[in-house]
Amino acid sequence: MTPGLRTPCGCACAAALLACGARTPLDVPSSSQSVGDGGPTSADGGPTNPVDSSVSPLDSGTPCDDGGHPEVSYVLDDVGVLDRYDVLTGNVTPLGTPDCGNDNVQWTMTASRDKAYILYTDWTLYVVDLTTLACSQTPFQNGQLGFDFEYGIAISASSGAEKLYVYGLPSGATNPVLAVSDLTSFVLTRVGDILPAPPPSTYPVNLTADTMGHLYAFSPLGWVQEIDAATGAVLQSKQTDVTTMTTWATLTRGSDLYLWVESQVVGYDLATGAHTSRFDAGVSAIGGNSVLLCASP
Repeated sequence: MTPGLRTPCGCACAAALLACGARTPLDVPSSSQSVGDGGPTSADGGPTNPVDSSVSPLDSGTPCDDGGHPEVSYVLDDVGVLDRYDVLTGNVTPLGTPDCGNDNVQWTMTASRDKAYILYTDWTLYVVDLTTLACSQTPFQNGQLGFDFEYGIAISASSGAEKLYVYGLPSGATNPVLAVSDLTSFVLTRVGDILPAPPPSTYPVNLTADTMGHLYAFSPLGWVQEIDAATGAVLQSKQTDVTTMTTWATLTRGSDLYLWVESQVVGYDLATGAHTSRFDAGVSAIGGNSVLLCASP
């Protein structure tokens, strides 16, 4: 099935799994391989044990006064391992495999400062502690605002409080919608239509947020949108040359955008259409988010 052209059964259909992002493990290159202008990778498999706290430093919110960049990126790969990813070096640090007790396929994930949120193809949403990998189901209810399946999710803290944004196509609608919820009730409130409307073939999307509150939606056929989190308006959009028939995800660092297709991570300048970097991560991501580990100085 071509990604973006969906049947009503969505990813629950076995035939759709390759088009959905998670959906099945891929043969990936050796962890020492790099491509394009990329650098070293370190993806030699992920542990099934809880993460060692030494690779997941969650400080108390003090400024990063050592001059280091205060962002970290988390991704979920297509075999269920949570990883930290360095967009500058291409290095992958496996954290472990959460056991959420759900036999369905993971559809996508997003992350807050200390938790990951994994959405499965039965459209239940789970929260995972990034230090212990303890997992529990959230109160999120599928079907809110007509969102039945195949929606993108992203955590953003642009307003000071972390919120969950959902980009989905309501049942019976022709135009996708942006919605938002707090991280306690998980009750969605409509933000607005995604306008100008994207082409029909550019849904579903992977959604991510940068640490400044910008939302980015990326479809497997290469369509990218920057979306106003307050209104749903499309601030800029472009048909890119970064496409896939299998897995896809999106990451940011500062104002830089990264499009992850299969195991390839492509730095992409949305304004010019230029590729700014390229790495082979050695793993295929199905979702991710970049967060601030400490307060900005």
